[in-house]
Amino acid sequence: MVSAAEDGGNAKEVAIVIFQQSKLFPNSIATTPNPAQMKEDSKVGEEKDRAMVVNSLVVEVLALGENDKPFSLGLYMKPMANVGSRNESIKTFPDGTKKQLKNRCHSFDTTTGTWKEDCETVYDENDEDSRVLCLCQHNTSFAVLMSPYEIDPGFLESQTLMSTILLSLAMVCLLLTIVFLLPAAPLRKQRSTKINICFSFSLLLASFMFLLQDVLVKSDNSGTIKLGSTGCIVYAALQHYLWLVVFLWMVVEGILMYLSLVQVFGSHISKYMLKFNLLCWGAPIIFPIIGYFAFTKTVTVGDYSVVKSDFIAQNMCFLKPGGLPFWIFFFVPLVLALLANLVFFVLVIKVIKDSKNVQVDERELILRQIKAAVGVMVLLGTGWLVGVFMTIPEPHTQIALQYIFILLNSSQGICVFLFYVVLNEQVTNHWLTTFGLKTKVANSSSNSAAAATKGAATKDTNVKSDATTAKTENVYENAAVADTDHTYDTAFPATSDENGNI
Repeated sequence: MVSAAEDGGNAKEVAIVIFQQSKLFPNSIATTPNPAQMKEDSKVGEEKDRAMVVNSLVVEVLALGENDKPFSLGLYMKPMANVGSRNESIKTFPDGTKKQLKNRCHSFDTTTGTWKEDCETVYDENDEDSRVLCLCQHNTSFAVLMSPYEIDPGFLESQTLMSTILLSLAMVCLLLTIVFLLPAAPLRKQRSTKINICFSFSLLLASFMFLLQDVLVKSDNSGTIKLGSTGCIVYAALQHYLWLVVFLWMVVEGILMYLSLVQVFGSHISKYMLKFNLLCWGAPIIFPIIGYFAFTKTVTVGDYSVVKSDFIAQNMCFLKPGGLPFWIFFFVPLVLALLANLVFFVLVIKVIKDSKNVQVDERELILRQIKAAVGVMVLLGTGWLVGVFMTIPEPHTQIALQYIFILLNSSQGICVFLFYVVLNEQVTNHWLTTFGLKTKVANSSSNSAAAATKGAATKDTNVKSDATTAKTENVYENAAVADTDHTYDTAFPATSDENGNI
């Protein structure tokens, strides 16, 4: 069955010749192809040397008409031999390499006398009874060729083991981060701690879903969630959503630093955590929905239809690597998040560097927090940026990038724990003091305030001293609004919600 149309949508007449015997063409055999035997005879080697066999009738199509407008052909091709289910079509070699029998649309090149894979093939690899649709833009002879394609170069098992171990350790570290931050009331009042908890929780969920995929989804389609199914689509969309949530919490952390140190507001923004949560958990919902429906279509030739999706990969429940939805709805938000945080961090560091009045202890505290946030941001972004370049065709480079990608992304939770807990003196001092392993030390700013109060002789003097102290401590105050009453404190992190500027 053949359909032809011009780019404008107008139907186009075609002349069709069907060859009952394909002996005139290369890669043809006199009998019906035997998929089981072909799978058994396949060998490990270069993809260009793989065996191919014609697995359908050869159809020659000539579009009629005098105009030279571009046109498209849709051909419904029924394979002579069924390659079987995904599990049945895969052969695993002793070195771990896996090859899968696949049907692919080819056109015959009369100049070289060979078949070329220059047509788009649309069929469901996970449906053993799926027919094949060929979408082409030129006149010639067409056929479906069956051939073993390499789907696993043999080192994916070691990569899976590596990612499983690191992700499991990272999830434990993320859980410990929440355990050490959430129960600590003095720390939990700080805005930075609240943001760190939310970021750690979202990263924990995203890592858990990524790790759980190895249990629920199998490359041979023998898992609980079947490849290409509705459940697989929902799982991919959920993973996509959670990683976008992680990226947004990164940006919120940068915004918090910027508002606390650089920008001065004259009013208090109430319920800021509620608004941040609505932004980070609500805004990304629309992206997976748009990505799926905008890049999923039904291809129809005659009475036969196949759903074609550029949103989800065929061998896993995640975004299709290298596809347009991946670039638009995943890579672009990641880059924007990294660029936004980079701008915020540069502005904050510039303010700290240019300030002459900030105390040494306060400067060191802020710098430590910035280093932690930058470290987590860089680690998170670098891993995904490396993943983008894994499409490089050079085999050795691709393998090296894959291991780097796994190492960086699977270690995120470990680094979060190190930055937010182990290397955070506020957190370590709190728990050491709580367990009686360290004597509680009074806050330096509190000591200064107490000394100032003690040295005052009268109530009027106390009021004046307190006003002077407040004026001095606000080292990042906007000069244009210096005489205006404010209800915030620009020190970062804020010691409580009551004196926070957001």
